[in-house]
Amino acid sequence: MKSYTNPILRGMRPDPSIVRVKNYYYIVNSTFEYYPGITLARSSDLMNWETLPSIATDHSQADLTKSKSNEGIFAVCIRYHEGKFYVITTNFAEFKTFIITGKLDNDKIIWDKQRINIDVNGIDPDIFFENGHTFVQYTGYLKSGQKALQQVEIELTSGKVIQGPKILTYGTGGRDVEGPHILKNKGYYYLLAAEGGTGLGHMITIFRSKNIWGPFESCPNNPIFTNRDRADEPLQNIGHGDLFQDNNGNWWLTCLGTRPANINFKTFTNTGRETMLYPVDWSGDWPVINGGLPSQEVDLTKYPEHAKTLSEQKISSFEDNFANGLSPEWISLRNSLKDRLTVKENDLTLSGSNLTLSDIGTPSFLGIRQTEQDETFKVNLNPKNCSLTDGQFGIAVTIDSDHFASLTVQKNDHSTFDLIKTVHVLDLVVKEKIAEINTLPSKFSLINHPATKEFVAEDNDQKLSFKVAAMHFSNEAISALNTGDIQGLYIIGKNTRMSVKRAKRFMIKKEK
Repeated sequence: MKSYTNPILRGMRPDPSIVRVKNYYYIVNSTFEYYPGITLARSSDLMNWETLPSIATDHSQADLTKSKSNEGIFAVCIRYHEGKFYVITTNFAEFKTFIITGKLDNDKIIWDKQRINIDVNGIDPDIFFENGHTFVQYTGYLKSGQKALQQVEIELTSGKVIQGPKILTYGTGGRDVEGPHILKNKGYYYLLAAEGGTGLGHMITIFRSKNIWGPFESCPNNPIFTNRDRADEPLQNIGHGDLFQDNNGNWWLTCLGTRPANINFKTFTNTGRETMLYPVDWSGDWPVINGGLPSQEVDLTKYPEHAKTLSEQKISSFEDNFANGLSPEWISLRNSLKDRLTVKENDLTLSGSNLTLSDIGTPSFLGIRQTEQDETFKVNLNPKNCSLTDGQFGIAVTIDSDHFASLTVQKNDHSTFDLIKTVHVLDLVVKEKIAEINTLPSKFSLINHPATKEFVAEDNDQKLSFKVAAMHFSNEAISALNTGDIQGLYIIGKNTRMSVKRAKRFMIKKEK
């Protein structure tokens, strides 16, 4: 391996945290209002990741049913201690910070259905174990309205706070000091942080102390990792990192970042915040991450020992014919769709509801992340298994409850079918018939480009479509970076059923 390309996890995969257990690296990411909560993946080489079933599947672990857009599961941290996984996070919809524990059972992780609640007034928790003590660091909300990184010691089995909270640092002066992670190295406790807000000013800073309770000194080179003053770099919004060691003892940093598209001097981000990986040189007092540059292409010629951990990076497409149940890549909004969903080989059938994507509830929407700026999402239908009486079904893309679009089919009074275009952008809603067809479509597609999204319905040899501006479904449009675009099946009407035999997501190859 002489180089690799970021991101290593593509599409909405923010706030990464990694732990190594035996021969695998396990990574968790925030999921906000999407169900199930807390994505989990594993890798043996840090380059190629297998998505595992997500962690928070029961309301006893995290109740997302009342989560507004960009709420829900905030930053997640994963650690391994005395034979158990510990995943700590905050569900903003409940404003509860908690731990979910898990144990390896052969090749699977069994997660405890009962969480351990921790009474702290904040978000972005981290967990650190030492000599029988358990410490939790987090972004604390102070009465003054200011944020600070705080720490408590807890009783691990109950979550009871037995010492603290104590302020560790207010940061270096950047807004929204967040994302703390503590680790011990070279006789110091190092405290990694994110500052500047999770936008263009995002940055990673670091502090250290001989005592876990402080006082913490700031690295003289803070911020140690940022692209806030590098507008021409293809990766932006770099921040919220986690340091870890590989099997050979080399240090790495995983962090979040974005790949905005530049369209007519404007930037659009439809894939949300993604997961990056960088080699770290910690031969001195402070870690130096990739020479200080958050690059998209990572040159490993100066990191030959790091390169030994990696394998060839494969950026693969996604295809599901439902032969092995429902892939963990699929997600829904706020709750499970199991009462409306049946899956068997070559057939996924989803029944509708009366909820739409604008409702704070669980509409019949089953989606996967958009992972590339140029990408096609395509579904092949089983028209004979579909049922369409008083509703409509098709495909949709959403970034929040105020920004979504869909192409659906509904039955009309002439015993034929209407194709319906719906675009919802804040208080502007367009809903119109774009065509009348004699039979149900056999395929639906969403063709994503940096500037546009094209919805297509195929009926025999006929293709009917419409385009919308991708900007409407960008992080810039919603003035928030928490989520990214999710594309998927969309059914409205309780007596309506959509049957799909295959779903694909693949990159569009650019012409030379």
